[in-house]
Amino acid sequence: MLKNYILLGFLFFFSNSFSQEVVKEFDLKLQSKRDFFQVTNEADKEVILFLNDKEKVSSIRFSDKFEIKDSLSTLRPEKKYNEIIGYSQKEQDYFVFWASKDRKEIDVQYFNFQKKETRNTPINLEFKKEKVIKEITINNTFYLITIVKNTSILKFYVSDENGNLNEKTVDLSNLQFKNKSGQNVNLYDVLFEIFEKHIVQTIHNDSPPSLALSSEKLKVYTYKKDEIIFTFDNNFDFTTILKISLKDFTANLKSIEQPKVFYGESDFNEPMSNSFLIDDKILQIKTNPTVLFFTISDQNGNRINQFKTLREEEITYKNSDVFQESGSINNKKVLEKPKQFIRKINNSSPAISCYNLNGLYYVVIGSSQDISRGGGMGMAPGFGGGFGGASMSFGYMSSYTINNLISYKDKNVVYTNCLFDSNFNHVDDTIKPSAFEKARLFLEENAEVSESVSIFGKDLYKDLIIFKFNHSLFLGNYNKQNKKYQIFSFSE
Repeated sequence: MLKNYILLGFLFFFSNSFSQEVVKEFDLKLQSKRDFFQVTNEADKEVILFLNDKEKVSSIRFSDKFEIKDSLSTLRPEKKYNEIIGYSQKEQDYFVFWASKDRKEIDVQYFNFQKKETRNTPINLEFKKEKVIKEITINNTFYLITIVKNTSILKFYVSDENGNLNEKTVDLSNLQFKNKSGQNVNLYDVLFEIFEKHIVQTIHNDSPPSLALSSEKLKVYTYKKDEIIFTFDNNFDFTTILKISLKDFTANLKSIEQPKVFYGESDFNEPMSNSFLIDDKILQIKTNPTVLFFTISDQNGNRINQFKTLREEEITYKNSDVFQESGSINNKKVLEKPKQFIRKINNSSPAISCYNLNGLYYVVIGSSQDISRGGGMGMAPGFGGGFGGASMSFGYMSSYTINNLISYKDKNVVYTNCLFDSNFNHVDDTIKPSAFEKARLFLEENAEVSESVSIFGKDLYKDLIIFKFNHSLFLGNYNKQNKKYQIFSFSE
């Protein structure tokens, strides 16, 4: 029952600053080495907060009003299990997956609050010439995905209702994958090519992804409960969409063409391109120093709409100024000339981000690059220092939403905001800050939080959580000065 961790005395606070409210604050005594992550159970309207330190794994169960219902704790696994890589949940059974560095040894921690029961179960995985490419939880099921070297064969290690990992093989050898030069290659070769500069970027529905995340060339989408979708933008002429059913593990591969850049629209520089999926629509961007194309199609390649902007022209479909942001939401300026926008995004990593709210599509178009590279293209790490390394995955603790929240801290980002109706016709209206942007601003400007959590420090991951629950966005933070854990709420 969280002995030596939670002290009674729970307080409610409400505040209107930054359109956020502190929905819960409670006393919490922590060791210096610690990590947090949370699991939301929408069916039972619960949130489970997991806390790791060097000795224990403790879990707190909250109601939908963030009243503490109960808690459980158990010993941390032995040191060879050095990272949490995911979780699964079935009714009242929660499983947390710890892994060794090479992912061949897994320790499964079981929590059941009704039974007041915990246990640990070891699992050994016998990889056969396999490389781990992704660890992900979709619809409360955990998947560890590998690829067999020099093939197009994927293996899925899938959690079941007892926390076991069952192997499923997906042979994609009958599908034609293409490298950046348009040559037919196997999937392993495509991944090898992409991972020299990029990672497998997960796109969740918890928050609208930043341009820093969506600028990656290989993305995984989880917006469908029974399907995992990979998109590849390693070739400038098209986007490849690979869909794998999570019911029967059958696969489907499609290529959606990018617009062709004709003579007179190019100064012979190599074009740049990227894409984004939402609601079974694909948004594509393609640019060179003189022209920008923004195209919306369905996933059969049928065009819904397209916008073309030349370097000297205004972007007719934008709903805001064009901004350049350097390292902070408070450190941005307006770009006055249209050609600055096209030139800057073409010199970095172009990207699109989009989310749907009340039937309208909120789109951000722009680019992202590392500040440290001084104008060069931003490079993301691959398989832990290269495709030949151990595993590219950052693990579950370095969660999507936290990465998203701080993803601009070391980036130069150029962007403009756009608004479209359900058919992607431009809507002329003012765009208000999203709940996620409010959370970003709050994190930087709230003195109490910024003193306890340095956005530029290494301590960020161990104290912050951010998650979507009951249609609202919640930010959790440990206040080291007052030794209290606080949960803030942000609304659209």
